[in-house]
Amino acid sequence: MEKPLYQLICENIRGGVLPDDFSLPDENESGNGIRWAPGAMDGVSLYHAYPGAPDDAGMELMARALKAAASGAYTEAERLFAEFSRDQRAVGAADSLQKYILDHENELDAGHIYRTGFYLACLSPHAECVKIGLELLELFSITEETDRNIIRRLALCDEFSLYAVWNMRHWDDGNRYIFELAKKVHGWGRIHAVEYLEPETEEIRHWLLTEGTVNDIENDYSALTCWQKSGAEQVLAGDPTGEEYKGLSVLIAGLISEGPVSGISGIENAEEILLRFLQITPDHELTGAEYEVILSIREWADDEDHPFPAVSAACGEILRSPACAAAVRSAVKEGNCLGLAQELDIPFRAELFACMERDPDRYYYYIHYLTDDPVFFEKTLDLFREKLPLAEMGGDPVGDPGFGAKYRKYDQLQTVLQNLADKPLTGTDLIAAGLRSPLSRNRIWALMCLRSWVQAKALPLADLSPELYAAVSALRPKEISEDCLKIIAPLLSGRTTFPSPAGD
Repeated sequence: MEKPLYQLICENIRGGVLPDDFSLPDENESGNGIRWAPGAMDGVSLYHAYPGAPDDAGMELMARALKAAASGAYTEAERLFAEFSRDQRAVGAADSLQKYILDHENELDAGHIYRTGFYLACLSPHAECVKIGLELLELFSITEETDRNIIRRLALCDEFSLYAVWNMRHWDDGNRYIFELAKKVHGWGRIHAVEYLEPETEEIRHWLLTEGTVNDIENDYSALTCWQKSGAEQVLAGDPTGEEYKGLSVLIAGLISEGPVSGISGIENAEEILLRFLQITPDHELTGAEYEVILSIREWADDEDHPFPAVSAACGEILRSPACAAAVRSAVKEGNCLGLAQELDIPFRAELFACMERDPDRYYYYIHYLTDDPVFFEKTLDLFREKLPLAEMGGDPVGDPGFGAKYRKYDQLQTVLQNLADKPLTGTDLIAAGLRSPLSRNRIWALMCLRSWVQAKALPLADLSPELYAAVSALRPKEISEDCLKIIAPLLSGRTTFPSPAGD
């Protein structure tokens, strides 16, 4: 029998929070082998695509589940809700579910619906059923502390934080509970909690300014919300403390990104705000991270779609300062501020190589800074030949089972392969390792490198490298990835030109 997710969460709570590496069994599987961060599928649906409501068949199944619930048949209700969830996510069904109950309140026993909510929340092993349980409970006034604590424990898991917040906002002093939650979660749960958190106190406003937008997903999601709720513009107009300045810096970095959501475009007096921020910058001691924000502001101000020459000039003056150069030289010793160092022509590659030698797991992502320099190119390849257990990384082809520490060596190999495409016949042993890898993301990058080499040299793969031709031939009957097979076929047929970098 599968363990209830609520029980699993309770067993893993330590010091009032869940460990950073906590996840629910298969909670993030999307059906195509891709695993999502906890809460990501719902978050992306809410921020980037309208979560679809149930169709007629879904509504019929939902109605059957609710009727079972209202009759006290909790196990049957869960079975039907689990069936319903195969084609419909709870986030898109919330309004339809609650409207149906309210429209049929004379037919559905409220007590049984309430108990079904807790049955699903506490006993279901299915994440979508737990969410539906929380959606049912949102319709009721929950005053018992023991019942509230169940919802608060579920809230600690980013997969359920949104649904718990929907409940908390109806509680007496619910904003305090949302604030407590926001400080305990760091992924999508924090993004959702910040969205519903009201700046009732100075403590909350200060937290929103200095920490609210910092999360493990993307700071941009909460930047505009935190800017508005924290009263950041008023803080900026005054005399910000060092801590407040750092908070403003992080907020502005998120605002100018304009990545996943609206940012600075939602502020009418953007130029005035940025000029004020730059005006007070010399009054503070900046780290390399804050100078990186100044560079980002300049890049934004130089955009031809919205040029702000005064902002760009102010940034340039700060970036040319001796203080900036000193901060960047200090930062690169720890492998930080590499892009800014490159922009300012401050040497950094020797320091980065030393960092990569010391801790390749942490710094491998920056390999491109080394492979674009002939002094460090071969040294860097040799470093990863030494650090990676290439002989042990082979296996029968599979998809991409996931990311994280377990697959770190494969991620490092992929990063190396990504930097070989424009260097024909360099690192052939690494290409061969990529072809032998069980992970499809390694194999496809190795194959794309070979395609680039073949085209650059205008030679069929069999002539360019008989050894790698043999390796691709051996891979073909075992390959399970359609994307890989689309590259393998023309390579083995002797083609030397391809319509596009991503095409057959």
